[in-house]
Amino acid sequence: MATIGSVIDSKYEILKKIGHGGMSQVFLAMDQRLNKQWAIKEIEKKALKNQSIVIASILAEANLMKKLDHPALPRIVDILENERNIQIVMDYIEGEPLSNLLAATGPQKQADVIDWAIQIAEVLEYLHTRNPAIIYRDMKPSNVMLSPNGKIKLIDFGVARENHGEGFNSSDNLGTPGYAAPEQMHNRPIDQRTDIYSLGVSLYQLITGQVPPKEPPFDLYPIRYWNPELSGGLERIIQKCTQVNPDDRYSTCVELIYDLVLC
Repeated sequence: MATIGSVIDSKYEILKKIGHGGMSQVFLAMDQRLNKQWAIKEIEKKALKNQSIVIASILAEANLMKKLDHPALPRIVDILENERNIQIVMDYIEGEPLSNLLAATGPQKQADVIDWAIQIAEVLEYLHTRNPAIIYRDMKPSNVMLSPNGKIKLIDFGVARENHGEGFNSSDNLGTPGYAAPEQMHNRPIDQRTDIYSLGVSLYQLITGQVPPKEPPFDLYPIRYWNPELSGGLERIIQKCTQVNPDDRYSTCVELIYDLVLC
């Protein structure tokens, strides 16, 4: 395991621990050659259940991210692996997740939520228009980092998958209950509209402060039920995003962005 002051791969000096998850730790490191700070996500292999499957998934996520280039996505710059652990070197992101902001201050300002929505929709559109398309599958406020300059970064691509056909089933991971679209929960084919549903639910929570229901029928009250001063336009956008039938949602994020700009 990395320790404070140690040097990884003869160039990454570990400065401090900045986070941890169920099977990983994240460290702030200084690149001694470039004089630049990176985040290093370290996963200890011995802590993993179904080790070979999980390792393959982790490396697939990292290699998927290495192919992407968008200002709202963290860059993966190095993937190191030895018999004890996997270390993924990536952009260090300043700021905090939108879920923390929501927990600290409650419902967010409408203008801010619309701005974040446009930024998120833009990066989802980027993912959806890759060849093959990438379906993010886990859109929620805790996976969106807000930097001090107001820009967002989409993080945690652990369940993102490339779509090599006309939609694909999501049986290997159901996403996060409450945010996952109905088709994810029922193992039906998913596509870009699945991410649009999850974005709509995330916007609903950010603007109302209400936790989305985790059990069927997943009904959401109109946002003006909670705050009559909110925009009718934004209410209609969120309702369209969160329709149970994917055919009734926006078909692309471009369509969604158009309405958000006019909201």
